Amino acid sequence: MAREIILLVLSTAVIATSPASSEPRNTGPEKAGVPATSCNESLPTQRQVGGKSIGPDECRIVFEEAVFNLKGQRFRRLELRISGTVDGFAVKQGPRTEYFNDAPDFVFAQSGNNRTRFHGTGRYSGAAGHGMTLFVPLEATNWNGKLYVTAHGAGAYGPVNTLIPRNPEADFNPLTNHNRYVGLMLDRGYAVAHTLRSTQIGGGDVAITLDDGTSAKANISSHGGFIRDMTSIAENVLQQQLGRTSARTYFYGFSAGGFLGRMVHYAPGMNTRENGRPLFDAFLIDDAGGGEWRPVLMVDGKDALFVGEDQARFKLQIDITHQLYAGDSNDFLVKKRENAEILRAKGLGDKHRVYEVRGVSHFDAGQTQLVDLVPQTLDLGGLMASFIGMLDRWVEKGEAPPPSRSDVAALTGAENPAIALPEVACPLGIRYVFPAAHGTSRRAFQETAFAAFDGVNQEPIDGRGQFVDMNGNGKQDRRESVAQAWTRLGLLKTGERLTRGKYVACVAAAAAKLVDQGFLSPRMLPYYVNRAAASGIGEVDN
Repeated sequence: MAREIILLVLSTAVIATSPASSEPRNTGPEKAGVPATSCNESLPTQRQVGGKSIGPDECRIVFEEAVFNLKGQRFRRLELRISGTVDGFAVKQGPRTEYFNDAPDFVFAQSGNNRTRFHGTGRYSGAAGHGMTLFVPLEATNWNGKLYVTAHGAGAYGPVNTLIPRNPEADFNPLTNHNRYVGLMLDRGYAVAHTLRSTQIGGGDVAITLDDGTSAKANISSHGGFIRDMTSIAENVLQQQLGRTSARTYFYGFSAGGFLGRMVHYAPGMNTRENGRPLFDAFLIDDAGGGEWRPVLMVDGKDALFVGEDQARFKLQIDITHQLYAGDSNDFLVKKRENAEILRAKGLGDKHRVYEVRGVSHFDAGQTQLVDLVPQTLDLGGLMASFIGMLDRWVEKGEAPPPSRSDVAALTGAENPAIALPEVACPLGIRYVFPAAHGTSRRAFQETAFAAFDGVNQEPIDGRGQFVDMNGNGKQDRRESVAQAWTRLGLLKTGERLTRGKYVACVAAAAAKLVDQGFLSPRMLPYYVNRAAASGIGEVDN
């Protein structure tokens, strides 16, 4: 709670309070002891598997309020807690023993676990946190007719949190990832279903019973059936409250939610409804956890995925890759690039884009755990707003997004390097993983710290006790000044002074390039230019 309050203070310090915040509409049991109300009428029909009924069987609205998007349009925020059952598979030994899933040829096979798989059923509980935060436009005329279904990453349930204030007059509203970008979707008129599922690392709270009678607890981090059922509930609520369901349904997933989205997309039959329509019309995958799952399905020793006629079911997909996130196994970035390489080799490059972003690890400024690291971390909200628009235009108008961007020339060509936001293109220092405050914890390689080119101090020591090689010379020495670093990087000629005008010009050029390419909105150009002009960086111009 303290972190949320501080983040809200940080955000409101730079933007004005606006209608794009929360207004209590109705209190639920968490606030006033009011009994939850039933939403069982929104549940889909259960299916029979081995004589057992599978699917959600209880839906409760535990909290409701009205919130506003950036245009001042009202949305009903509903906290739904849902209980029910899923069927799937588990393993008793080896990697991913805590994963109860319905695509074992991806989850277990790609994790190197070839041990016996056991079928069973799992019971998830709304009381434990399963369900969704659903945002429904109060007036149908304010709805764009589309639904975003979102999935959080691993760990405890990832809530939306209280919507931070957003100013419609601001060139840029920061820290939108504090709300997992849900606010960006509402601002564009989408209904949003932010799903909540058991994704605990090394465990879970779903009670599974295998067909052999074995009982255990597991997570459903990679369970497509659960997401399918939550999507059905969200669409049913839209039909009941607005008189129509979504014309398009898009998927957004971060980390473990990203590899869940890939699995739903890749696994044969999983992205298909009973009527033959796709469950999701397109996928926005944000830094897929571990680089998984990849588009490979081995059958009799051959890759049978997206071969021949099977390619027709591949929908449009954008992958965002945070370049500094290599993970504890140091191969996450490699696997993310492999995903793009495999899709391209299968002839699906025209339906897929990958955009690598320099200078950021797994979490951007909106999800940074330590408040001191928030201003040291890149904010990807401007990029994400553009990606949301890109995906929709790609689906609706056939307007292809910019080419993929990567620092692997063989993947995208030398003319399309990874995205460098102005903070990286015109650096005042470097961003690095393993902030000292995180030590060697799991969070340490997921967040970034900033070391300034101050020309005075020694290069810093990271949380592992290793020096941060800011100039790439292989030894710890005194930090360069900004002018020295820019000379080394080719941003200044030898002996050339770094003036305020040159700094502003660099930032303006970097921002303008991203605006021209469609990665940032035009309003972000004055945002960056004004910030650079106010920074006082560089010598006074003559």
